[in-house]
Amino acid sequence: MSACTGRCHDCPYDFCGTEAPKRRPSKAAERAWRQDALFELEDLGDLYGIDPSSVSL
Repeated sequence: MSACTGRCHDCPYDFCGTEAPKRRPSKAAERAWRQDALFELEDLGDLYGIDPSSVSL
C-alpha cells in the first residue's frame, strides 16, 4: 500500500478523498463506543466461554 494521503488533486486511489479531514469525535462519543465495545466483548466471552479478565480492550 502506498503512503498516499489522498490530498493530491489527481489521486489514482478510490479509497482516498480530496475533502478535508473529518472532525474527531467528541470524548463522550469515544467513551460510549468504548463502553459498547466492552459490552460486546463480554457477550462474546459468554458465548465462547472466555474469561472476561483475560481479554482487554
